[in-house]
Amino acid sequence: MLPGDRVTRVPKVVVGTSAVALILAATRWGSYIGVSPVFLTDVLLFLGLAQWFLLRQRNGQAPRDLFVARDRPGLPLTLFFCYVLTRIVVALAQDVSIGDWVRDSAPFLYSFLAFVSAASIARSTKLARDRSARVFMVALTAHLVWATFSIFTRFAGFPLAGGAAAVFQIRPDIDMAVLGIGSGMFLLRAFRTKKRFWPIVAIFISLADVLSLQSRAGLLSVVASLLVAYLIFYAGTPARSGRRLFSQMLVPLALAAAIVVLPQTGPGQRLVATIDSSSATTAQQLSAQGTEQARRLVWTRVIEWTNETPSRQIFGSGFGNDFLSESGTLSYLEGTTYENVRSPHNYFIGIYARMGLVGVFLVGGVILSLVLTVFRRLRVAAEDDVIAIASLIVLAILPVASLGVVLEAPFGAVPFWWAAGIVLTTAPQRQSALDSHKRRALPLPRSTGDFDSAVIIE
Repeated sequence: MLPGDRVTRVPKVVVGTSAVALILAATRWGSYIGVSPVFLTDVLLFLGLAQWFLLRQRNGQAPRDLFVARDRPGLPLTLFFCYVLTRIVVALAQDVSIGDWVRDSAPFLYSFLAFVSAASIARSTKLARDRSARVFMVALTAHLVWATFSIFTRFAGFPLAGGAAAVFQIRPDIDMAVLGIGSGMFLLRAFRTKKRFWPIVAIFISLADVLSLQSRAGLLSVVASLLVAYLIFYAGTPARSGRRLFSQMLVPLALAAAIVVLPQTGPGQRLVATIDSSSATTAQQLSAQGTEQARRLVWTRVIEWTNETPSRQIFGSGFGNDFLSESGTLSYLEGTTYENVRSPHNYFIGIYARMGLVGVFLVGGVILSLVLTVFRRLRVAAEDDVIAIASLIVLAILPVASLGVVLEAPFGAVPFWWAAGIVLTTAPQRQSALDSHKRRALPLPRSTGDFDSAVIIE
């Protein structure tokens, strides 16, 4: 070290890793660990944020890592978050229950995590990102183990304190999405390493689990995850590589297997019945049609109700009100399975009802930006597993959010918005920027505690 050198400490993992890992490992029931209104997910988020802010206050802002070009999630998400805050505050002027207002608002406020994860990964070290990736892989493996047990033993789980959820209880939409994320990461491992046996076994077990469940949107999530994982590997592999050639040979085999196997499975039959109603003959297909018709009735009526007044059409009805009850659609969704429902089982229609055309336009910009960025940054994702996992999280959650209550709950909102921040901030630096930000880093002794440290020569 030279006189005047400044020591900058950075967290050992990307901020938010523990909370996201908890949800990837335990999905819905993991998000309910605790005693309302204090849950473990929020405690982990608070501790991570507190550590991050204290570190910045004590040591100053760490230099941005050369791996990414910026430390913000971009204009579309910023505009969406600002509108969410505005609409939530304005809703307080309405005659609403504070408890319902908090419950409806909280999932949208999790979009703040995008700013945290973007700033954190931009100023993280490669070592910290690798540690986060290992934590996520352990979480995905743990989820695969308990989900497989619960699916094939039909184990209903045992209740958590408070009765909000049952430990090891399967919820098809989010659990299929996480199985898709895991199978995508296992596919990357199988392609990249010589020790392929266990990753391949994990892929086949994941697919067996998925095909045993009944969620059509979940099936789409798995397909999207596997496709993006393959594209990440393909984009990051040299053109003349033997592994790339081998992966090309697998594509027609995978397509043939999908065409033959999927129509014979529960989720495949439900998907076919949705696309072609005349082909519905089995009980599962008829059930799928019934569910689809009920949802379409709800969606149509909610849209009509929102359109009844110009202000509601443009700005939405706000937070804290029960728009399902007011639109007369609650009876279509509630029953023996769902109680106290506050979402129309479609994230975008829910946003239309609560935040109007402005909200739909803004969230549409965010989703478009996310999808385009994922496919534009495949090479970047190929170089870093945290970015690969974030890309899979985004594309796996979107389908189940379109046909279920996922992004309106912590088990969907926390990982999605955390991943969105990482996806939207990742872009390779231009060589000129790299040259102008040259630095060298030396590890400090292990006594530095819970942080990685680097000596920055300024």
